[in-house]
Amino acid sequence: MTSSETSASAFSSSDTAALERQAEVEQPVTLQQIWNENHRRSCVDWIRKSGYKRVCLQFPDDYLPHSNAISVGLKELLAPEDVKVFILADTTYGSCCVDEIAAAHVDADSVIHFGNACRSRASRLPVLYLYPELPLNVNVLLGKLVNLRAESKDRQVCVYLDIGYQHVYGEQLKKQLSEALEPKELLLELFPPIEADSTTKETTSLERISIFIGADNQRFANLSLTAPAAGQWHIYDGSSGSLSSKNPLTAQFIRRRYFHIEKCKDAQTLGLIVATLSAEGYLDVVTRLQTMAKGRGIKTQLISVGRINPAKLANFLEIDCFVLIGCPFNNMYDSKEYYKPIVSVFEAEMALNPAWHMRYPEAYVTDFKQLLPEGRSFLPFDSADIPENDVSLVSGRLRGAVNDSLETAGDPASLALATQAKMALMTTDTGLSFEDRTWQGLDPALGQTAPAKLQQGLSGIPINYAHQ
Repeated sequence: MTSSETSASAFSSSDTAALERQAEVEQPVTLQQIWNENHRRSCVDWIRKSGYKRVCLQFPDDYLPHSNAISVGLKELLAPEDVKVFILADTTYGSCCVDEIAAAHVDADSVIHFGNACRSRASRLPVLYLYPELPLNVNVLLGKLVNLRAESKDRQVCVYLDIGYQHVYGEQLKKQLSEALEPKELLLELFPPIEADSTTKETTSLERISIFIGADNQRFANLSLTAPAAGQWHIYDGSSGSLSSKNPLTAQFIRRRYFHIEKCKDAQTLGLIVATLSAEGYLDVVTRLQTMAKGRGIKTQLISVGRINPAKLANFLEIDCFVLIGCPFNNMYDSKEYYKPIVSVFEAEMALNPAWHMRYPEAYVTDFKQLLPEGRSFLPFDSADIPENDVSLVSGRLRGAVNDSLETAGDPASLALATQAKMALMTTDTGLSFEDRTWQGLDPALGQTAPAKLQQGLSGIPINYAHQ
């Protein structure tokens, strides 16, 4: 491959990228698991009670083979009523988010969402969430959990049920878990919670034991980062019947995230990626980030590109760091394949808001609504608290108000406090803009050429134009 081909492939997708892209596939499901009598009754009762006439069925990628059978079955159940049913497949952002934008294209008045759901409160349409009902051998589960009885005794234990196992939730299961673990207190929670406005119960006990019944997926990553536990988490995989332990907040993870937070502080231009157009409060978060960035002298650009990938974001060369504004399950914790760091709203808050200086959070905040004034993790922003003498831990340069004043008055090179390795292919320290680029496309030569004479164009089809 030539050097020109290498540079071109770095900023565009290959011809087969769309065909080779992996679908968002979790544990394979059958039609009976996602469309049984309980699902059918819930759908029909919900539609008839509210009188909906144009209903969209939203499916994740791995449910699409069953989408037509479900659509036909629902139409048959609603045959006496005049109800139109539409299928939504290729969602704008993540399959966990309700795609109100696509539903608006058919003037829908409601959405039935199947599968993985972040349960972000939709702002335009009513939504019914339907989860799969995966088989769970309770006897095998209890036999595995007996091994945790010694460490669970006389301590608080919280058991979370993933979306595939929420149908077994009840007092009977809670009683069986208590007998197997013998804890001081047992909490049985659903994740994500059934009610859109509910949250998992908080605890300040560092002696808490947390158990997740489900797969090691994005939902577990989200929960384990936001719900404090005593270091280790235990995961019981219902499909394989295995019990394992995992610590989500490893030292390597913390170092990588704090490095990205420091890069966000160093940025001269932030790209605010809007990865949701339906979650409540996203416009308020955009305004807050713009206000905090302006207080530090950082420029911002608002970006909406649907599902992000390295090829899309590589086109924004002037941006030093991206902030992903998405649903709780759509935060990107590992962005190694991208050319610039991508941080969550919480990490941007830690970088831009001086109120978070020297404050170590007990847990990550993945729901950006909790950072707004009505949220439990809100800290007010005051630009007067921004330190005047701030040194980057990455580049060794001064930044903030002092950085702006010195660059205006004198030589920017005088700000360097440490020698940097000359290994970067390009730098954005000069605030690269479109006008600064060496190639800007075809030269328009405005004002340098005489206007062309208007002539009638061709009409008809190429094989035989009308005037030929």
